[in-house]
Amino acid sequence: MCWRCFPQNATDDTQALDRALAAAHARLSRRQLLKAGVGFVAVSGSTLGACATVPVTGRSQLRLVSERQEAQLGVQAYQQLRADEVKKGRLLTEREDPVAHAWVKRVSDRVIAAFGLAQKYQWQYMIINAPKTVNAAAIAGGRIIVYSGLLPVAANDAGLATVLGHETGHVMAHHTAERMSQDELASLAQVAAGVAGGGQLGMAAVGLGAQVGFLLPYSRSQESEADHIGILLMAKAGYDPRESVHLWERMNQAGGGRPPEFLSTHPNPETRITQLEGWMAQANQYYQNPNLPLPE
Repeated sequence: MCWRCFPQNATDDTQALDRALAAAHARLSRRQLLKAGVGFVAVSGSTLGACATVPVTGRSQLRLVSERQEAQLGVQAYQQLRADEVKKGRLLTEREDPVAHAWVKRVSDRVIAAFGLAQKYQWQYMIINAPKTVNAAAIAGGRIIVYSGLLPVAANDAGLATVLGHETGHVMAHHTAERMSQDELASLAQVAAGVAGGGQLGMAAVGLGAQVGFLLPYSRSQESEADHIGILLMAKAGYDPRESVHLWERMNQAGGGRPPEFLSTHPNPETRITQLEGWMAQANQYYQNPNLPLPE
């Protein structure tokens, strides 16, 4: 799950992790489709036992992919992305920039520890030397990617904690597994439309309806959920949650053309600021009392 701050900068650079995850997902999808058989009966039966609850928010989610599978795919995607960046000569080593590495490690360690995730995965991170890319990601399996262009916009520890808290929220909520499960069902819906006599046109219509009416809104929901979890994590880690609003104000000032929100996978900065302000009172409780347990 990427922190796509500026959709107008969604170049090949910022889409590299998506492609790596998509490749891993494609391999998993083929296995699941073969297991599912000809239609929804088998899949629907499996979904009865595939409901899970998101930590902190308590939202029910569909997960056809196990935590172990999700972590394996995340690690595979991370390894592929790292190998690609080494070939490009853009992997920023600690020797080349010890300050940036110390900054990312210091903040990420505190945010990860805030939810007790330090022991769950063998966390690794890398910094990619891409000054024009304002982006970061944390993926299943405990892997963090930071593009150097994000650091000036983050500006300070609390700003960086806003981003890393959000990204860690994606990992906590198992959003990668959830999106893979949603994509699987959308693919099966297209197949069912074709089998039912709709042909190519029917399959295309179902695909567009799923994309705009289901997958994109769900992605916006996941982004907002990661914002909610993230602001509590950063506060519990000892960072002033008010800086989350200031970060997005900076993002907004440095923004540019964005697609309409209903056609975007991410809420607009204005929407995010409004939501963060709505969660501020709750976040302040954790900022003032870091020992307060997060909601179950």
